[in-house]
Amino acid sequence: MTKTKLNETICKKMFVIGIPTSLLGFKYIREAILKCYKEPEYKYQITKGLYPAIAKQNGTTASRVERAIRHAIEVAWLRGDQKTLNDIFGYTVSPEKGRPTNSEFITMLVELINLEELNHLESDDKEGRE
Repeated sequence: MTKTKLNETICKKMFVIGIPTSLLGFKYIREAILKCYKEPEYKYQITKGLYPAIAKQNGTTASRVERAIRHAIEVAWLRGDQKTLNDIFGYTVSPEKGRPTNSEFITMLVELINLEELNHLESDDKEGRE
Protein backbone atom coordinates (compact mmCIF):
# COMPACT_ATOMS: atom_id res chain seq x y z
CA MET A 1 0.00 0.00 0.00
CA THR A 2 1.39 3.41 -0.92
CA LYS A 3 2.01 5.97 1.82
CA THR A 4 -0.71 8.24 0.37
CA LYS A 5 -3.26 5.39 0.25
CA LEU A 6 -2.29 4.31 3.76
CA ASN A 7 -2.68 7.87 5.09
CA GLU A 8 -6.08 8.12 3.40
CA THR A 9 -7.22 4.80 4.87
CA ILE A 10 -6.08 5.78 8.37
CA CYS A 11 -7.78 9.18 8.19
CA LYS A 12 -11.04 7.67 6.92
CA LYS A 13 -11.07 5.19 9.82
CA MET A 14 -10.48 7.98 12.33
CA PHE A 15 -13.23 10.12 10.76
CA VAL A 16 -15.69 7.22 11.04
CA ILE A 17 -14.66 6.60 14.65
CA GLY A 18 -15.29 10.25 15.45
CA ILE A 19 -11.89 11.71 16.26
CA PRO A 20 -11.93 15.44 15.45
CA THR A 21 -9.11 16.53 13.15
CA SER A 22 -8.69 19.62 15.32
CA LEU A 23 -7.18 17.52 18.13
CA LEU A 24 -3.42 17.06 18.28
CA GLY A 25 -4.13 13.45 19.17
CA PHE A 26 -5.54 12.92 15.66
CA LYS A 27 -2.10 13.67 14.20
CA TYR A 28 -0.29 11.55 16.77
CA ILE A 29 -2.63 8.57 16.30
CA ARG A 30 -2.16 8.78 12.53
CA GLU A 31 1.63 8.82 13.01
CA ALA A 32 1.43 5.94 15.50
CA ILE A 33 -0.59 3.78 13.10
CA LEU A 34 1.79 4.58 10.23
CA LYS A 35 4.82 3.64 12.33
CA CYS A 36 3.22 0.42 13.62
CA TYR A 37 2.11 -0.54 10.13
CA LYS A 38 5.60 -0.03 8.68
CA GLU A 39 7.51 -1.36 11.70
CA PRO A 40 5.29 -3.88 13.55
CA GLU A 41 7.71 -4.16 16.48
CA TYR A 42 6.42 -0.76 17.65
CA LYS A 43 3.13 -2.48 18.57
CA TYR A 44 5.00 -4.14 21.44
CA GLN A 45 6.89 -0.99 22.51
CA ILE A 46 4.17 1.65 22.65
CA THR A 47 5.40 3.44 25.77
CA LYS A 48 9.14 2.91 25.45
CA GLY A 49 9.51 3.10 21.67
CA LEU A 50 6.53 4.55 19.83
CA TYR A 51 5.69 7.58 22.01
CA PRO A 52 9.32 8.75 22.20
CA ALA A 53 9.72 8.38 18.41
CA ILE A 54 6.59 10.45 17.74
CA ALA A 55 7.63 12.99 20.38
CA LYS A 56 11.06 13.40 18.80
CA GLN A 57 9.48 13.95 15.37
CA ASN A 58 7.21 16.65 16.78
CA GLY A 59 9.51 18.37 19.25
CA THR A 60 7.53 17.39 22.35
CA THR A 61 7.62 14.78 25.12
CA ALA A 62 6.45 11.18 25.13
CA SER A 63 4.03 11.93 27.99
CA ARG A 64 2.39 14.72 25.96
CA VAL A 65 2.01 12.38 23.00
CA GLU A 66 0.45 9.73 25.25
CA ARG A 67 -1.93 12.26 26.81
CA ALA A 68 -3.01 13.74 23.45
CA ILE A 69 -3.76 10.26 22.09
CA ARG A 70 -5.69 9.32 25.24
CA HIS A 71 -7.71 12.53 25.03
CA ALA A 72 -8.57 11.93 21.35
CA ILE A 73 -9.77 8.41 22.16
CA GLU A 74 -11.85 9.72 25.08
CA VAL A 75 -13.47 12.35 22.83
CA ALA A 76 -14.27 9.71 20.20
CA TRP A 77 -15.83 7.49 22.86
CA LEU A 78 -17.95 10.33 24.21
CA ARG A 79 -19.03 11.88 20.88
CA GLY A 80 -18.65 9.09 18.36
CA ASP A 81 -21.35 6.78 17.06
CA GLN A 82 -21.57 3.90 19.55
CA LYS A 83 -22.69 1.38 16.92
CA THR A 84 -19.66 2.16 14.76
CA LEU A 85 -17.34 1.93 17.76
CA ASN A 86 -18.84 -1.43 18.74
CA ASP A 87 -18.60 -2.68 15.15
CA ILE A 88 -14.89 -1.83 15.05
CA PHE A 89 -13.82 -2.71 18.59
CA GLY A 90 -16.52 -5.18 19.61
CA TYR A 91 -15.68 -7.16 22.72
CA THR A 92 -12.01 -6.24 22.71
CA VAL A 93 -12.72 -3.29 25.01
CA SER A 94 -12.93 -3.75 28.77
CA PRO A 95 -16.51 -3.07 29.93
CA GLU A 96 -15.17 -1.54 33.17
CA LYS A 97 -13.09 1.08 31.39
CA GLY A 98 -15.58 1.73 28.64
CA ARG A 99 -12.97 2.61 26.06
CA PRO A 100 -9.83 0.98 24.70
CA THR A 101 -6.40 1.84 26.01
CA ASN A 102 -4.11 3.75 23.67
CA SER A 103 -2.27 0.53 22.84
CA GLU A 104 -5.49 -1.39 22.16
CA PHE A 105 -6.81 1.42 19.97
CA ILE A 106 -3.64 1.79 17.89
CA THR A 107 -2.98 -1.93 17.44
CA MET A 108 -6.62 -2.68 16.60
CA LEU A 109 -6.62 -0.10 13.80
CA VAL A 110 -3.28 -1.38 12.49
CA GLU A 111 -4.65 -4.93 12.41
CA LEU A 112 -7.88 -3.82 10.71
CA ILE A 113 -5.86 -2.08 8.00
CA ASN A 114 -3.67 -5.18 7.61
CA LEU A 115 -6.77 -7.39 7.26
CA GLU A 116 -8.38 -5.08 4.73
CA GLU A 117 -5.20 -5.06 2.67
CA LEU A 118 -4.94 -8.85 2.84
CA ASN A 119 -8.59 -9.22 1.77
CA HIS A 120 -8.01 -6.77 -1.08
CA LEU A 121 -4.94 -8.71 -2.25
CA GLU A 122 -6.86 -12.00 -2.07
CA SER A 123 -9.78 -10.60 -4.10
CA ASP A 124 -7.32 -9.22 -6.69
CA ASP A 125 -5.67 -12.66 -6.83
CA LYS A 126 -9.04 -14.39 -7.40
CA GLU A 127 -9.93 -11.96 -10.18
CA GLY A 128 -6.58 -12.63 -11.83
CA ARG A 129 -7.23 -16.38 -11.87
CA GLU A 130 -10.71 -16.09 -13.38
